Amino acid sequence: MSFTQDQFIAKVVKSDAYVAGSKIKFDFGQEGSILLDGIGRKVEKDDGPADSVISLSWADFQALADGNLNPMTAFMTGRVKVQGAMGPAMQLKQIFQTIR
Repeated sequence: MSFTQDQFIAKVVKSDAYVAGSKIKFDFGQEGSILLDGIGRKVEKDDGPADSVISLSWADFQALADGNLNPMTAFMTGRVKVQGAMGPAMQLKQIFQTIR
């Protein structure tokens, strides 16, 4: 299923799906960034500081969120790169399951 960044943000807000106590930034390169702030309990298109920065294409992000791309496979093949704390990044599968 295809969705926009704004639709993803709305789903996170509606389901209150955050990684408690952590800030995670999704960096989509030219397609922008989304900051998932589990401290302030907000999510927005922002390029601010984060505990974990996850770099990937928007298409791969959609596939992960929909469950069509295995997170470990994506990481091991370099389609997803993580900088900073790995703990919050490891909890993303739960977030994606919550917003489905």
